[in-house]
Parts: sequence; structure tokens; C-alpha cells
Amino acid sequence: GNAAVTSVLAKYGDQAVAGWAVVSRLIPMAFAGLFALSGAVGPILGQNLGAKRFDRLRSTMLDSLKLTLIYVLVVWFLLAVFSHMIARAFDAQGAAADVIVFFCIFVAGSFLFNGSLFVANAAFNNLGYPLYSTMLNWGRSTIGVIPFVWFGGMWFGARGVIAGYGLGVVLFGIAGVFLCFRVLAKLEQTNQHE
Repeated sequence: GNAAVTSVLAKYGDQAVAGWAVVSRLIPMAFAGLFALSGAVGPILGQNLGAKRFDRLRSTMLDSLKLTLIYVLVVWFLLAVFSHMIARAFDAQGAAADVIVFFCIFVAGSFLFNGSLFVANAAFNNLGYPLYSTMLNWGRSTIGVIPFVWFGGMWFGARGVIAGYGLGVVLFGIAGVFLCFRVLAKLEQTNQHE
């Protein structure tokens, strides 16, 4: 996915690629809480599955999604407010600054769907459905990136590439959450028949 973004952005010059390089380093720092949450929620889900506490499985997922929403809104707000300062901190100018600022103001909010997908994937991996996680991750990194950044770039330039990167995750984030709650319902139904 990152290779696709970089490849399409390269058509818009070195500065656009430099801006994406900054964004690529900004993402893990700004959204570290989401990465940590996806690592922390798995053992909680596994423990409650072992205890056959399906009410806690559902509440853990709901609480994780609420935390994702709050976290992303706070980080997105801070990135938007300080977007120009962030660009200046990296001495970014021209297209590089434009890519950074555009990401901070508009695209950072898409991490609501990324975070939801992270949480859903943690659930799949700990509840015995790792293939769902693999397929959603693969889909997000290919189908959810390549056509979106390509068409975004073709229609709207470097900003379109960044917007495409953000838009591509929406479907996969929603699908991940939907599938996750279906898995929880299936596990509970299976347990009731045992």
C-alpha cells in the first residue's frame, strides 16, 4: 500500500514524495494509541471467550470502538490545529507542505476506520478467525489503496492521492466491524448449542 502511494505520488515530484515521507513517519507517532489498543484488546477478548462471557466480548469490542473514536477525534483535532507548524518543523515547502497539511486537516480522520479495522483484526486473531484478519488486511493494502490513490491522483493530483489513501480504508473498516460482531454472534450461538 505504501509503495503504491509513493509510486503514484512520484509523478508529482520529489516534494510530494518528501511530504508523504513525513506523513508516513507522523502516522505511527500520532496514532500509536490505536496500535497499542489493537495489541491490548486481544488477550482480553481471548480470556472472555475462554470464560464464555459473551456479554463481555461485546462490551469489550464496543468500548474499544468508542475509545478509537475519541482517540482519533482528539488526534485529528490536534493535527489539524498544528498542521502548518508540523510542516514547518520539517522545513517542508511547496508540494511537501501541501501534502502534510492536507493529510493533517482532512485525511487523518480516516484513522477512525483504520483503528476500527485494527480492533476487528485483533478480535479475529484471538477468537479463531485469523483468515478474516488476513483477507481484510490484504484487501485494505491492495484493493483499498491502489485504485483509490491512482484515480485520486489522476483526478486531483497529489492531494487526490492522499485523499484516496484515506478513503480506501472506509469500506474495510466498516466490513471489519460488521464481520466482527457476526463472529461474536456465531460464537455465542455455537456455545448455546453445546
